Amino acid sequence: AGASGTTHRGNVQTWTPNSTTRPGFPIPMDTNDPKVRRAARFGVYRYNNSSNDLFLFKESRINKAMVQIVRGLKYMLNVEIGRTVCDKRGHSNLDSCDFQKKKKLKQMFRCYFEVWTIPWLQRVQVLVALCH
Repeated sequence: AGASGTTHRGNVQTWTPNSTTRPGFPIPMDTNDPKVRRAARFGVYRYNNSSNDLFLFKESRINKAMVQIVRGLKYMLNVEIGRTVCDKRGHSNLDSCDFQKKKKLKQMFRCYFEVWTIPWLQRVQVLVALCH
């Protein structure tokens, strides 16, 4: 483990306790980490549920990811989301939704999501979902 309390195994970054890292201090995470990607998807679900758009949005890129250990894991994410071709009534699986290609229908937003997970209780809560 490095001085920051993180261990790198390939592209995966995991938190390991040591004398220099305290719970509660945010640490950077690999934006390709599956846990980060899953947290981003929860933020997108929250956005879609509160949006009046006819189409579903999904994450196109995760620009920055931090995690904080607070009675679980709180992910702080900067994510770009884009409008897909799937309409909300279809309740489509976002993985099978392509991004809009038509110029007039294309739309992107930059979002900040805070997603709190408590893995041992299988609980997820989106604390913040701000998009512009």
